[in-house]
Amino acid sequence: MSWDYPIQGVDSVRALPWEPDWLNIKPSRFGSVESLLDTVEYAREHDIRLYGGGQFELGVGRSHLHALASLFYPDGPNDIAPRGYNVPDPPAELPGSPLDPPVDPVGLEW
Repeated sequence: MSWDYPIQGVDSVRALPWEPDWLNIKPSRFGSVESLLDTVEYAREHDIRLYGGGQFELGVGRSHLHALASLFYPDGPNDIAPRGYNVPDPPAELPGSPLDPPVDPVGLEW
């Protein structure tokens, strides 16, 4: 069983009717990076598996999704394809899963 909404932070995870096996992490729901990272830490401490999902993020927001997924849940069934997959004729050389962590990031860039 996986939970998507209403996950907005650690308190919302604790308020679930039972401890989940999976959480879909959608960063735009958390309000702050601190809340997001606290939830990732809580999930790790409680053996809750994670995967990333988005809510129409483009540009830098999508880069943030990729950075978080590559660092915290690279092997999860992430639903956040790299930008190249969104063009009508995608190039042949596109990254696949798991995504590699940022090599030389600026902020949360991927």
